[in-house]
Amino acid sequence: MRSPIKSVRRRVPCVGRTATALVATLKARISEGQILSGQFLPTERELSAEHGLARMTVRRALRALERDGLVAIEPRHGCRVLSAANDPRRGCPVAHVFSTGPDEAVLDEMHQHIHAALRSVVAARGWSLLEVHMSGRPGAEVLEQLRTARAWGMILDAADPKLLALIRASGMPAVMVDAWDEDSPLDAVLQSSYQGGFLAAQHLLERGHRDIAWFGPVAESSFSRERFGGAAAALAAAGLDLPLSRRVDTAGRDIEAAAIELLSGVDRPRAVLALWSSPAVAIATAASKLGLVPGRDLDLVGWAIGEQYDAYAAKFAGRPVPPTVVWSSADMARMAVARLADRQANPQLPPMRINVAAKLRIEGE
Repeated sequence: MRSPIKSVRRRVPCVGRTATALVATLKARISEGQILSGQFLPTERELSAEHGLARMTVRRALRALERDGLVAIEPRHGCRVLSAANDPRRGCPVAHVFSTGPDEAVLDEMHQHIHAALRSVVAARGWSLLEVHMSGRPGAEVLEQLRTARAWGMILDAADPKLLALIRASGMPAVMVDAWDEDSPLDAVLQSSYQGGFLAAQHLLERGHRDIAWFGPVAESSFSRERFGGAAAALAAAGLDLPLSRRVDTAGRDIEAAAIELLSGVDRPRAVLALWSSPAVAIATAASKLGLVPGRDLDLVGWAIGEQYDAYAAKFAGRPVPPTVVWSSADMARMAVARLADRQANPQLPPMRINVAAKLRIEGE
């Protein structure tokens, strides 16, 4: 005779009333700023003693906070408060961290364009933007300022390895804008330097040039390395290269004097890549002083922010503005804020590098 089937009642894990009360208490302490983003909650033992609860009850409460995305349980360390606990809908800001001081930043037109674009994009989401300047301050001090201000994330223009390591360890979402190096551990939104260098050299090749000079830094930063690499790749595709004799590394040099020297020789180049604003203006000024006619005696390609193009063009003082690689700081801001929101929602995303497209702007076209 077959045995009757017994009804088996499965035990479904749930958060009991005491655990629910602890969850509410901890949420309140986090939302009021008593426990800041990046800090650890008291240990299970401490919470058990403070609230008179069993360790298992405390553990259930912490797991509930983890499911809500407020903490991350880190084995052998504890529960770290995540930036999602600092809700931008409650007025918690995103910080724009400048590597410079406030006076230096005012003089830096490019980063002021980026800051203005970020402020507009952040405001459109109903968030607030906190402006923070490092100016030689220790990274730990800057992070403490952000925690005190209850910032839930940061956008920064610094690439200092020690600072980036501190930020990564803090757990605060962060995106680098217009700053990066090959070992950066964070998300970054950048000008497409390689693409711009390629387009610039390709333009000169299409103009029939085979003897092209480089005028600007070469190995000074990731930007210079990539612009040089893009230009070299375009020349390599045409069976050419950038010989040492045609590379003028302007790092640490008087660029006006270097430009005159480059264009004064009998074997001067007929085409120059000057993929920064100041070197491009220096080459154009030197060519004018030497009586060289743009388009006939010399072809030049420069570089500028798209939103700053009119101010850049004015620097040529009525002379023809050369073809110029441009990119958009507004696009950079939109991409950076979108990635920061993704990072807040999904802290485990791998670091990503996002390039803002570059294009060649030619006057009259």
